[in-house]
Amino acid sequence: MEIIFKPTYGMIKHQEPSENVALLLSTFIEEDSILLFSFYERNMHMLDIDTQKFISDRCVFVNSEWVLPWNESIPHWDKLNTPPKIIWFLVTKIEEIIRAIEIDNFFRCIILKQGEEFKHYSNVLFHQEYYSSVDEEDYQYYLGFTNKRAFYNYSFEKAKKRFNISIID
Repeated sequence: MEIIFKPTYGMIKHQEPSENVALLLSTFIEEDSILLFSFYERNMHMLDIDTQKFISDRCVFVNSEWVLPWNESIPHWDKLNTPPKIIWFLVTKIEEIIRAIEIDNFFRCIILKQGEEFKHYSNVLFHQEYYSSVDEEDYQYYLGFTNKRAFYNYSFEKAKKRFNISIID
């Protein structure tokens, strides 16, 4: 794994299975904090009943907050140009994190102190895929994070113990 720092966020380049991505995500959860995954409410009907229940039973917030470190690019599908509703659901166990990743491999989630309001999240984590060439098989996954200080102070050493990680300047 390679860590790359951008001006407003960091990225961990990897080719890991969901289980290892879940373990990596768990290193970001600070003491007294929770991990909340997001899912667009308007897409719930596309999921099977069991997955809908998994998300609904763990729902903590529903809002339209854009948390990624770039401008929103998701289309508003109504005539009033209303931002889509986002369900933020809690996962606590590694198995639940893996399931959330498998629901949407290109996830975004937040770290929030227990009992805090949504707007006080401390880190945004997001998963993306980038193609390095025109060959569709030549791609890399990146786990991004917006709080570089928290990563250095809390997550880096824990992640380094579990994974082979290097920092790229």
